[in-house]
Amino acid sequence: MKNYFLLAVIMITTCLMPVKAQRHELGISLGEANVIGDIGRSDYIQLFPMNTSSVPISIGLLYRLNVNNRQSLRFNLIYNKIYFNDDYASEDYRYKRGVSDNNTIIEASAMFEYYFFNINDIKRSGSSPYIFGGVAAYTYEDRAYTINHELINNRTPITPEDFSTDVSYKKSTQFDFSIPFGVGYKIKMKYNWLLGFEVGARYTFQDNLDYSAIPTDKFTINKNSVLDDPIYDKEITKRNAEIIGKNQTGNTYKSNDWYMVFGINITYTFGRPPCYCY
Repeated sequence: MKNYFLLAVIMITTCLMPVKAQRHELGISLGEANVIGDIGRSDYIQLFPMNTSSVPISIGLLYRLNVNNRQSLRFNLIYNKIYFNDDYASEDYRYKRGVSDNNTIIEASAMFEYYFFNINDIKRSGSSPYIFGGVAAYTYEDRAYTINHELINNRTPITPEDFSTDVSYKKSTQFDFSIPFGVGYKIKMKYNWLLGFEVGARYTFQDNLDYSAIPTDKFTINKNSVLDDPIYDKEITKRNAEIIGKNQTGNTYKSNDWYMVFGINITYTFGRPPCYCY
């Protein structure tokens, strides 16, 4: 009895030692990324780039810890370059608006994967569809704008054509969280190499990945002292409203942005196989 008890303790301890009793995967991911927001196309999966000068890309590193033959924990670090352009939107109001831009999203995520067939055990080949979900932290580019009204002609009386309006912005990096989830299909080849095809969505908690919801307090307005005359207030107010409005085209219901990441991942697996002690 003592020997059986000792054997059970050894088996359980082995299953609880992830470094020695789990199988690991290291690899890279390659694909595309796009944002679902208030600027540009609203397709969830955009397989083809809009033009050769704005090719979206998603590239990253990944590590998997295979808990057993159907479950894995995955950690990602991904660089995403996204583009959005109203010229390619199917909605008429977006097409007429004609706004375009780009953003950079760098994501670190931790996710749980579940495979429908045994794929993580030792065998030469195999395949399985899978689902995944988890949490992610990411950075993205934000902007603060400065509106400068300057005097052009120093004459009296001054007309609206005698002063100009210039708009500039400064970039800043913001931090936020998202909820990643999706589906994929994994293929094992020659024991140690695996190829995955994957489509994943990221739900975010803000509405400004496409710069369509810049807060009003991020606009600094400067003007020449000569323009303090009340006769110019109406024209200056109109210009400010047009500039701010152009950067606040987001959905009035404050629907949050999504971004999609899809493509392939290639991994190499090594280490002892997962423990099947239940």
